[in-house]
Amino acid sequence: MSFFNMLDSLCERFEKFVVSWSIIIMALVAIINVIGRNLFQHSLTWAEEVTQFTIVWVTFVGTSYAARIGAHIRMSALSDVLGPRGRKILMIIISAGTAVLMFYLSWYAYLYVAKLAEIKKQTLGLHIPLYLIMLWVPVGFVMTGIQYVLAVIKNLKSEDVYLSASVLEGHAEDEQSFDF
Repeated sequence: MSFFNMLDSLCERFEKFVVSWSIIIMALVAIINVIGRNLFQHSLTWAEEVTQFTIVWVTFVGTSYAARIGAHIRMSALSDVLGPRGRKILMIIISAGTAVLMFYLSWYAYLYVAKLAEIKKQTLGLHIPLYLIMLWVPVGFVMTGIQYVLAVIKNLKSEDVYLSASVLEGHAEDEQSFDF
């Protein structure tokens, strides 16, 4: 297994783990809070904060996973009228531009997280340093940027048009081979 395949496999497992467990935690906390509120007239003071944390994790780590499986919303009107070469060029431009945007946003998210750490801001209920929660924003942007860079590389090396490094345009199945 090549280095890129191994790294990509680790990232995919991490993404699936974070997204699935965040959703499970969110659901459990919401259910426990509803039961507590309706049966015991007592809400969990920390439930809203935990739900917000998990939404951040699902959103930003999930963005990387969506890029991996080619599941982001696309406007395909322009690419539908282009030939195969035009679609490939357009996909390379879009993927490269999106990667640059993700890395740019990750820098600003990092600056925000660093500022949160510097001012020692904490969550109100659980008193967790807020930067530990928001750290996943720049991490998610970087992971998403990497997925788009891999898509650019795959499109440059392949004859076909790929939505991501493992998803061929017009195909739902994952190929999971990068041939770098």
